[in-house]
Amino acid sequence: MKKIITHKYLMFIVLFINNNSFINAQKNHLENYIPHENTSLIYHPKLLIKTWVHIIQKNYEDPQNITKDSIEFIEDQFKWINQMYKNLKKPSLKAMDGTSPYVPNSRIEFIIDTISFHVDEIGWDRIKMAPVTNPHKLIEIIKIDKKENSILVKGQRQGFRPLQDSIIITNSCCNDGIYNTKSIERQGSNTLIVVEETFNKTEINIGHVSYFQKIDKNCHKDNWLKFTGENKDYLHVFYTGASHDAKTFGCGPSPYFLNVSKILQNGGYATAQLTAHELGHCLGLRHTNSPQFDDLPRTDKFGWIKCNNINTSNNIMGYNLCRNYLSPKQIGFIHSQYSNVSALTRTTKNNIINNNKDIYISEDKKWEKSILISGDIIIKKGMTLEIKEIISMADDSYIYLEKKSNLIVDGGEIRNINNNWNGLVFCKNVFKPNKKPLLKKNIGKVILKNEGEINY
Repeated sequence: MKKIITHKYLMFIVLFINNNSFINAQKNHLENYIPHENTSLIYHPKLLIKTWVHIIQKNYEDPQNITKDSIEFIEDQFKWINQMYKNLKKPSLKAMDGTSPYVPNSRIEFIIDTISFHVDEIGWDRIKMAPVTNPHKLIEIIKIDKKENSILVKGQRQGFRPLQDSIIITNSCCNDGIYNTKSIERQGSNTLIVVEETFNKTEINIGHVSYFQKIDKNCHKDNWLKFTGENKDYLHVFYTGASHDAKTFGCGPSPYFLNVSKILQNGGYATAQLTAHELGHCLGLRHTNSPQFDDLPRTDKFGWIKCNNINTSNNIMGYNLCRNYLSPKQIGFIHSQYSNVSALTRTTKNNIINNNKDIYISEDKKWEKSILISGDIIIKKGMTLEIKEIISMADDSYIYLEKKSNLIVDGGEIRNINNNWNGLVFCKNVFKPNKKPLLKKNIGKVILKNEGEINY
């Protein structure tokens, strides 16, 4: 079999760009990627996102998270999430143009590939209060007054909120410790703090005041680095916790990882709604209070309130209690990204061969959008398949060209993200792949036009 190979290349792509000109350019072709109700699964296949779930426990004695004997909790979460993306409801608010655009099924599914458990308190604790230790942020003590239970510190700090709850005295002679603030007020060019507790001794010009600050790693990538080595073959879902008093929260900052914390403190379905929202961010969707696409409402009220037909949408990417709708262009954008950007295609299961998804071209076809192909393509006798965009073949797949068939790549590309597909087979028919037509003129033809490429 002769290989048709053009140049191979590496492409570095910024995955999520908030540039308005980019988004406007995208809108023009999104219609091709919207899986309307009656469209073919060949032309609009279901997008299968591979997820790797990481359960991070606080410690062995007190995990404060899911344990190995309750994995069904996670399985239920993803059943609900997939139902949300599959069984979409109609929009509660009209789009900017007054219409109610609707697609009943996003054809997006999240597949749990692996569940891992980790015991790591630092990784578990996504929001915590911790003492400030940076010497440049410590506040110089002028005087500690035992009689008045007061401390005079340098500078005007009366409006500094971290000092209004408690203070930490360090590097003093006899008063190091944590003290609860009773009052705080300006005294000249300095600040006087009165505490609830009693000091041990009066001191002058010794030590510093520190304070607690909130350390928020909800959106931080440290767990992705530590537990996966920056793996980009999956969307990693981290279920974590927090020592800070907070309700269930999450963040989806990357196509490769997201965090959801304190899942046991929320209702199961509400947690699934939150995770579905963060997954949407990972897939490239923004909040709906500022519309990303023109088939969304011009405004959307946020605040954990019920959706309505006045000012609050039911969009998964909104802050509402319904979260059961995505607009057609939101959906089309996701399909477009994962069909065109090879780095994103790598996180899908669509590039794994499945011969139940072989595609038979039994009439002339022109594909004018990028498509993820999970099976072989068989171009039947005398038929023509024309490729105008990117066709991503599954690993170990083939394209069979039967007698007198034609494959035209017009400005498009046929590829496999791992450079691991088997290429073209010229045969009399697919059931006899090793037997070619007797006459050379009857062998299937490949035509490359307008810099079209076939890479393998």
